[in-house]
Amino acid sequence: MPTPCRCLIAVAGLAAAVLAAAAPLKIDLPKESAPSYKPGPNLPLVNARCLVCHSADYAAMQPPNWPRKTWEAEVVKMKKVYGAPIADDEIATLADYFAKTYGNETAATAKP
Repeated sequence: MPTPCRCLIAVAGLAAAVLAAAAPLKIDLPKESAPSYKPGPNLPLVNARCLVCHSADYAAMQPPNWPRKTWEAEVVKMKKVYGAPIADDEIATLADYFAKTYGNETAATAKP
């Protein structure tokens, strides 16, 4: 009957062999198509706060008719629910950017 020490050595050797034979998992993610959000008011702040979690394409996928109130609610949700690094005094600034750049204020600001 083998001794406990020999069993432990055999199990350790088997585990080492299995780990040595395992290939590392490689995952290729798609390349980001837009390195920054669209130009608009306070773009550096938007990139600093939002690109931490979202691709720059993400805002363009939202409904284009969202009003400022909805964008502000989204920014508040990112801060309070998901812990986004947004200061209270930045919420209105970020909502302003999204309302004017991606929301329903886009057409209003584009008029001469």
